[in-house]
Formats: sequence, structure tokens, C-alpha cells
Amino acid sequence: MKSKIGNIILISLLSILVGGLNSMIQDTSAHENRLYSIGNKDYWITVGSINEPVFVDDKSGAEVFVKTADPSNPLDSNANGSKMVEGLEKDLKFEISAGDKKKVFEIEPAWRDPGHYEAVFYPTVETTYNYRLFGTINNVTLSLDFQCQNTEGEGNQDNSTKQVSDGVVQKAQRGGFGCITSRTDVSFPEPYVSNNELLGILNQTGNSTSN
Repeated sequence: MKSKIGNIILISLLSILVGGLNSMIQDTSAHENRLYSIGNKDYWITVGSINEPVFVDDKSGAEVFVKTADPSNPLDSNANGSKMVEGLEKDLKFEISAGDKKKVFEIEPAWRDPGHYEAVFYPTVETTYNYRLFGTINNVTLSLDFQCQNTEGEGNQDNSTKQVSDGVVQKAQRGGFGCITSRTDVSFPEPYVSNNELLGILNQTGNSTSN
């Protein structure tokens, strides 16, 4: 009896572990991965939106995964010698922009996921979002722009080298992440009205009443 209970517990734990790993793989596969030389040390920096795909009014945000590249195989972001970088929450921030609106967000370490940092926000409109990651890594000042794509570029690869700023060189780029989209095509059974659209309706109603 004890053996059966132990097996059930073990299977449950394995299921949770596999589910967590699958979730991590899905999260990073729809993100943009770039290899940088920062202060003569190679880093893979992966940026995208939390909980992709993201719809208007969802709880989402910008997230970044930072790891040192494997010196023997730097172009493979999953090589055994790569290592997640912890403690960057005091050194990095995100500036989120949409249209002419911009806002700076502090980043926080993701729970039980070293090297993973998040800046949570709720997107209120369907548009192109830009995530600027800025601050310092390896005592080098950096400012990196990542823009969402209407069609995710998971197959995109670029191994060209380009100077980004003093001490920062981009060596490779992989993939991309999607833009925030409307809930129109996925709402059921009633059409979804976003908070921003509802506010517009209320303002229009108020103006009509006052006239």
C-alpha cells in the first residue's frame, strides 16, 4: 500500500516538473533571443511578453532571461556550459512604449526561476509595443530595443555582428515575439469590449448628456 502511494506521489511530482519545463520552453520559444558580447563576455539575452499570446486587458508584461554563453559553443543558447545570471534586478529596467506613450518599469526576479526577470503590466490597446532594456551588465552600460512583430519570427536567424554601443556587440539573433492583439476573434459568447473602448463609450455618453 505504501509503495503504491509512493509511486502515485512520484508520478504527480514528475508531471508537475514536466509541465513546468514545457511551460518554460513555450515561454522562451516565442521570444527574441540575442547573443551579445558585453565587456568581452558573451551573454544570451531573451526578451518577450509574459503569458504569450497576449490579448488586450490581459495580465502580461515584459520579461527577460539572461545567461552567460558557453565559451566552447557560444552560438548555442542551450549549450551545457551556459549559466543563468542572477541579481540583475537592481541593475536593469524596462522602458515600455506604445505609440507616443512611455513608462519605465522596475524588474523583479521570477519566482524560483534564476536569471528570469519580469516587469508586469496590463496592455490596454492593440498596437505595436517596444521593450527597451537598459542599465548595466558586467559593469557595462547598455540600452537594447526589442519590438513585437505582428507575425512571430520564430524561424528568423541572423549571425551578423554589429556594434551596438561602447562595450556592447550583437553577435546573433533568433526568433521574435508577437504583438498584443484584440479579443474580438476569441471572445465568446458575447463580443468583448475592452476597458479602453468602454471608457470611450462612457465619455461619449457623458458628452451627449451634457449637450
